[in-house]
Amino acid sequence: MRRARRARSLQRQLFGWFLAAIVLAVVASAASTWLTRSEPGESPQLVASKHVQHRLGRVWDDPVATEAYVSQLRDTTGLDVRVRRDPSIFVGRGRRARPGGIVFDGSTAYVPVVRRGAVVGALEVHVSGAAPQPWRLGVALLVALFVLAIAARRVSARIARPLEGVARTAERFGAGDLDARTRVDAMSRRWVAEEVREVGHAFDEMAERVGRIVRDQRELLAAVSHELRSPMARSRVALEIARDRLPEGSAAAAPLGDVERHLEEVDAILSDLLTSARVGLTDLRRDRVDMLAWLRDRLEAERASLDVEITLDAQDDLDAHASIDGALLGRAVHNLLANALNHGHPAGQPLNVSLVTTDEHVVVSVTDRGPGFPPELLPRVFEPFVKADASARTPGAGTGLGLTLVARIAEAHGGSALAENVESPVGGRVTLRLPRALSA
Repeated sequence: MRRARRARSLQRQLFGWFLAAIVLAVVASAASTWLTRSEPGESPQLVASKHVQHRLGRVWDDPVATEAYVSQLRDTTGLDVRVRRDPSIFVGRGRRARPGGIVFDGSTAYVPVVRRGAVVGALEVHVSGAAPQPWRLGVALLVALFVLAIAARRVSARIARPLEGVARTAERFGAGDLDARTRVDAMSRRWVAEEVREVGHAFDEMAERVGRIVRDQRELLAAVSHELRSPMARSRVALEIARDRLPEGSAAAAPLGDVERHLEEVDAILSDLLTSARVGLTDLRRDRVDMLAWLRDRLEAERASLDVEITLDAQDDLDAHASIDGALLGRAVHNLLANALNHGHPAGQPLNVSLVTTDEHVVVSVTDRGPGFPPELLPRVFEPFVKADASARTPGAGTGLGLTLVARIAEAHGGSALAENVESPVGGRVTLRLPRALSA
């Protein structure tokens, strides 16, 4: 939704700027015309009307001379003209007067005849077309603006739409889709400006280089983590042999126990690194599952593995289906439980796991009864190697990658992870939100 609003905003802004430029051009043109217009006294039409008024005023008292002059005008101009000796013809028509007192009424113009400062009549002229009206100029301008606005809309769309496509591709790439490309070459040149096409090409080339670097790094991480497993296994065997050769009650048993715990911690780190590499390198092997049944089975295995009581809070008839990679999501659930146990959850107290659904998500939450997350670390708990103070966690427990993997696995499924502190009971809660697969 946010992306759609931003895309529409870009096109509206471009359209607004184009339209403003058009309006400004029209206003500037009108202002230039008004500033450079001829003075009214210099208008040819005004000069001609004054000449006619003067001649008619001189012969007005002589009907024969007046008619002869009007006949001459009719013959020389080809206009249908006649004399009107009723000055009341201008009554009610003053608001339509033009310079020189000429009044237009439809297709008829009335040129006033003045004697001794008073209007005594008019020369009636019938024109072939409609008289000029101010509203007609306004309508013409509105039509012109409408046509230009349509053109501006098309131009703004031609610029905005490809840019919106580039923005969407950039967001997909930033979200982890390393194969996202703009593919501007597949777009019609009619709709893609050359400059925008160059931006798309530049992004695609950058994405190709970055994607290759990230894949190489992930492959190297997976390879190194895997190769370290072999010397780790040999070290464990050597440790067991050394322990078997110790006399009973030897003081060297304690240091060997410390070595074993360190090896287990390194092994856990390598396991997390391999899982992290897999999340980035391979497509998820998804299956549509009933999350309630799947979670029950998973928690049963975790009870035996972690030697802890776990309660599941969920409705028996809950419709909670999701498309998941069972192995990866199982690792995320294990990490959530292990994180709770390693950070102050009281021994002998059950861990609480809840499963609920919303219209769009399946929500899995793990709540412990420990001290909760330190407030200063709460915004960063999903970052790699972020750990609480040593006094608040079990000695030697945790790799600093557990919750990082939880967040990455959730995002790989199209979901999210949230950490928060709760007050009743006091403790910490981590929530997984996964897209819901509605029942067929």
